[in-house]
Amino acid sequence: MFFKHKDKRVEIIYQNIVEISRSKFFYINLKLNDNFETRFDLIIFHAFIIFFYYKNLSIKKSDISQNLFDHMFSDFENNLREMGFGDVAVNKKMKVFISAFYGRIAQYSKGIEIYRSKSDKSLLHQAILNNIYKGGNISDHYIEYFIFYMEENINHFIKKDELENLKDGFHNISIRYEI
Repeated sequence: MFFKHKDKRVEIIYQNIVEISRSKFFYINLKLNDNFETRFDLIIFHAFIIFFYYKNLSIKKSDISQNLFDHMFSDFENNLREMGFGDVAVNKKMKVFISAFYGRIAQYSKGIEIYRSKSDKSLLHQAILNNIYKGGNISDHYIEYFIFYMEENINHFIKKDELENLKDGFHNISIRYEI
């Protein structure tokens, strides 16, 4: 994926998403497997928070979401190439990644909307269980943490204006280390 100019804000936002997604907290305290698939899912989870913020922004829509998507998938493609995959394999894997991305975003969107409007966590709970924990046998306590974490960070960004969020590259994602 090629884009004409690089938006430094998007690079900073993406770097912050990746940095937070690599936090040992998730793998140690929340019992996640430290593998490529889980890291991918945490990046999508954190990107969703930013996408949700922009989707619900009441002022002029920004091109940040599209640029973030482009940057993120360009990075995924570059990582595949660095791992030694050829053009055909990269194209196949990218199709899988894009499909997985849209599926997860749709599940998180629907889940958080129902949670926010009806206080029903069940769909969001299932989305987190399926996507982050791969449907495994895990304590509801960990899934509840992710729901709290998502809601807390969405609210955190909504309380600030877009300029403040962009200025710090959405770096102030709040990880509450006690669960």
